[in-house]
Amino acid sequence: MKRPIQAVQSTYYGRPAYRTPPPDLPSLLLSERIVYLGMPLVSAVTELIIAELLYLQYDDPDKPIKIYINSTGTSRYDGQPVGFETEAFAICDTINYIKPPIHTICIGSALGMAAMLLSAGTKGCRASLPNATIVLHQPRSYAQGQATDIQIRAQEVLTNKKTMLDILSRNSGQDQEKIAKDMDRFLYMTPHQAQEYGLIDRVLEPQELDTPIPAGIT
Repeated sequence: MKRPIQAVQSTYYGRPAYRTPPPDLPSLLLSERIVYLGMPLVSAVTELIIAELLYLQYDDPDKPIKIYINSTGTSRYDGQPVGFETEAFAICDTINYIKPPIHTICIGSALGMAAMLLSAGTKGCRASLPNATIVLHQPRSYAQGQATDIQIRAQEVLTNKKTMLDILSRNSGQDQEKIAKDMDRFLYMTPHQAQEYGLIDRVLEPQELDTPIPAGIT
């Protein structure tokens, strides 16, 4: 007769404490008022980001929120579209709608619409880690089907480009004509170049970084 399988509790590094399940990292980050955007902007990601922002405003409308960004925006690294620009506009509108100050920090990369979100933080509170990459580029279209459908989608892309230029110009202080020209091709920027461009306000040095582990983790 087979013996039933039993869970074995083992000590952790020789200490008397027993092993416990790994922490629920998203919940721990949220408890520290940290929102992490680490994927392309598809509908499921947008829904989660907006829900977290609205919850944090309800939790405390005066306490700052930190948004860490490491995203390729609405495209993949190769430029292939994976989402719609309206996903980024929805998050941007929510950032402007809610009351708490928004700190945006780029870690890794912020491409296209993600760079726009990086610039949408509260003035003076937009930053980047020293080895990140910020990239501006035009909205992409993946229209297919009948000629009329392609034409409609092309017009939508132009409208979204105008909206993107409006937001970037307002956030950076650059003329729309300059931004449009810069976005004709992929414009890669170091954090210091992005600071000069007006997309961020400062480059974080190691000594300025907060403790990487939220206080809720013991």
